Amino acid sequence: MAALIWVFVVLVAVYLFVLRPPLSRMIGEQAVQQLTVDSASADAGALPTLVAALPAGEVRVTEQEINTFLLSRADLLAPLDQATVRLVSGGLEADIRAFGLSGTARMGVALQNGRVIILDPRLDGPLGRLIVLDELVAPIEQQVNDLLEEQGRRITDLRIAPGELVVTVTDT
Repeated sequence: MAALIWVFVVLVAVYLFVLRPPLSRMIGEQAVQQLTVDSASADAGALPTLVAALPAGEVRVTEQEINTFLLSRADLLAPLDQATVRLVSGGLEADIRAFGLSGTARMGVALQNGRVIILDPRLDGPLGRLIVLDELVAPIEQQVNDLLEEQGRRITDLRIAPGELVVTVTDT
């Protein structure tokens, strides 16, 4: 019985410290791939199209618009089964469901040296035990910044107020 307990402890430790971070990053990279290329037509996917569609100047996006977009693009969110975003002062919260587990993601968003960065990402609930949120969002953060640079766009101001995201975009 003691040997079984030790085997279980070792397996849990290996998962938490060895397998969980790369698995989370892999899921984030798959999400970037799905959002970047439209597999049906080999055209630009949702993310490059969104970046290109940003007009210069101040853009206001409500959480209702974000949730409508997420609902209309549910097929691109795999392995997420469901995501609902709430914009709160200085950050965002998202109730998500994946792999039959649910959780609440919380993170701040800011600008640093002209790049959009995610601050203190946390994932609570059972899903948070399966994946590491900062490893999952890192490839998405990188892709957004790369697309802005490739398309000659720059975000000069970024604010999140309750229910609203305000972004100021300039062409470089």
